[in-house]
Formats: sequence, structure tokens, C-alpha cells
Amino acid sequence: MIELIAALGNPGSEYAVTRHNAGWIVLDAFAQHLGAPWMDEAKFKVQVAQILLGNRKIWLLKPQTFMNLSGQAIAPFLNFYKFTSKELLVIHDEVAFNVGQTRLAFGGSSGGHNGVADIIEKLGTENFWRLRLGVGPRSPLLNLTDWVLGPLSKDEQVHLRSEKMREIIEFILKDGTEKWQERINQ
Repeated sequence: MIELIAALGNPGSEYAVTRHNAGWIVLDAFAQHLGAPWMDEAKFKVQVAQILLGNRKIWLLKPQTFMNLSGQAIAPFLNFYKFTSKELLVIHDEVAFNVGQTRLAFGGSSGGHNGVADIIEKLGTENFWRLRLGVGPRSPLLNLTDWVLGPLSKDEQVHLRSEKMREIIEFILKDGTEKWQERINQ
């Protein structure tokens, strides 16, 4: 059961609406919809918010390290609060998927995503959930770094802040990861 959602992104206004910050955009909209304010937790280099789902307290987390150092914030937080990696859902951008596509998966390699790779390294395991948000296809005119640090269009921003994205997270939290996979795979 998911007890902690960590969205990946880069701090700073210059990155606010870039493809690499897709995870933050989705989680910000989710937190705002539920009226959950973000608070700085400098000890762990994160911003946190909490929501109640029935009698469960769910933590929302935005690492304030840069993307490639996400594990430096997430691993100490998990360890301090005694969460297991299997209770963690990481939301991040995915250049291999078109905008609008999402995929929920458990474990596996980083797929070349440096933020996910750092989390795997710092946790010492690949065994956590990932919600991958499509931000592709990448323009052949841009290298990968320029693409992910490039701005999202207005339509892409609207999609990431949409009710549909909030409903995906709510479904995963209420009905479970396996039920969401069954629903998507049918």
C-alpha cells in the first residue's frame, strides 16, 4: 500500500514548467485540490505535505535537490520515518511516452532516468512503484537534456494539472497499485 508519494523535479522558477518537472506539476495540483499546503523540511532537503485518506496519513514529497540527486532527499526521509521502498510511489517524466500516456510499474531499472537511478542507488533497491508521465516524443533537433529542460506547452501543462491526473493518483491510493494496473491493462 502506498504511504508516500515523491514527485521528481528541479527547484527554481526557471524549471517550473519544464518537462523534467512534470511530476511536481501533477503532485502540486493534487495537493492543491485537497488543500494540503507544502512545508519546507530542510533536514531532509524536501517539501512535504500530508493528506488524509480515510484514517491513513499519506505523505507527499518534493525533493529540493536537483533531479539527478533525488535519492539524497528521498532515502533519508524513508529511513527516518521507517517507510519501506514498497510503500513509495515516485512520479516522474518519461521521454519514451507521448504526452498523455502514463504507466505504473513496480521495480526495474532506471531506464536511463538519472533521478530514478539516484533513488535506486541511495535506497539500495529497485523495488518501489513508479508512475511515469509521458513528455515525448522528443524532437530530433534537440538533445535529451535540452528536451527535458525545455518548456511544456500550455496544453501539456493543462493536462498535467487535470482532473484525470488527480483521479489516477486517487485511484492508486484508494484501490491499490495492482487494481490500477489491471484497469490500464484491460
